[in-house]
Amino acid sequence: MVGADAATRAVLSRALVELGHVVLLDTAREPAAVAESHRLDLLVWVDTGIKVDHRQRSNCFELELEPAFTDGAKADYTVWKQDLRQRIESARRVVGDSGHQAARAEQVWLLAASTGGPEAVDRFLAAAIPAPGVALLYVQHLTSPHLSPLLRRLAAHASRWHVEIAITGNYLLEGTLSLVSPDHKLRIGRDGRVRVLSAPWPGPYRPSADQVAESLALAYRESAGMIVFSGMGEDGALGSEHIREHGGEIWVQHPDRCIASAMPEAVLAAGEVDYSGDVAALARRFNYRYGTPAPGPRTEVS
Repeated sequence: MVGADAATRAVLSRALVELGHVVLLDTAREPAAVAESHRLDLLVWVDTGIKVDHRQRSNCFELELEPAFTDGAKADYTVWKQDLRQRIESARRVVGDSGHQAARAEQVWLLAASTGGPEAVDRFLAAAIPAPGVALLYVQHLTSPHLSPLLRRLAAHASRWHVEIAITGNYLLEGTLSLVSPDHKLRIGRDGRVRVLSAPWPGPYRPSADQVAESLALAYRESAGMIVFSGMGEDGALGSEHIREHGGEIWVQHPDRCIASAMPEAVLAAGEVDYSGDVAALARRFNYRYGTPAPGPRTEVS
C-alpha cells in the first residue's frame, strides 16, 4: 500500500486485512526494492502525485484510488468496504485475446503432448471443468501449418474453456487454455504475462515442454502443475523436474493408455509423479482437485 497520509493508509490497511489480505508494505514513498523483495500480489496506491516504479508494478495487480476515496469510510464503513472489495476484484480482471475478460490465473497447469496428444487432450478438456483462478497452457509438438487447425479443434472440443494462442502481452487467465506456438520461444512473467521471443525453439522439440515448464515453474512456483499426455521422445522429463523442485504437482497419462508412451515414461523415470491414470481419471482428478465430482480410484505409480 503506497501513498497518502498515515491515517488514510490505516483505514485502508484495516479494510484490506478484514477482506482477507496480508499487508506486507505500508509506505508513503515509492516501494522500490521492498515491493520486489516481498513479491506483492496486490499494490494499492493513492494518487497523490507519487511516482510508482512500473518495474515494481508489473509483477502484481494494481489498484489506484483517488485521494477522497477513504472519505466514504466515515459515512458507512460497511458499504465503503464492499466498494473496496469490488474495486479489488475489478483490478484483478484483465482483457485477453479476442476481448475475453477474466481474472489472471493464480494456478496454471501445463499440458504437454506429442504423438497421440490431440486425441487425449480433447477428451481431457471435454471432461475437465474450469475452476476459479485456474488456467491451462498447452504444448503440443507440431509444425506451423497445423497450429490454426489445432486451435479450431480445441475450440470445438473444449466448449467450457476459452481457447486462444499464447501471444505477447496476453495474460494467463482463469478458464482459458493458451496454445503455445511452435515458431518462437515463449516466456511467462511472474505476473502471468506471456512474452514471445524472436528466437526459435532450440533443440528437436517445437514447442519445447521442458523450456515452457521451466519458465512456468519460475513464475508460478508451487502454483504450477504439469500433465504429460501421449507422445514420443523425452520432452517434459526435465521440465517436470523444474515443476517438482518448485513445489508443483506432476501427473501423467498412464503409459499403457497412450498411443505413444515415451513422454510419460520419461517423466516417470525422471522422478516422483503425483498421479497416473487414463484420460478420464486425469479429468476426474482435476475436477476433484478443485472441488467438483470425486475422482475414481487412484492408479498407483511404481
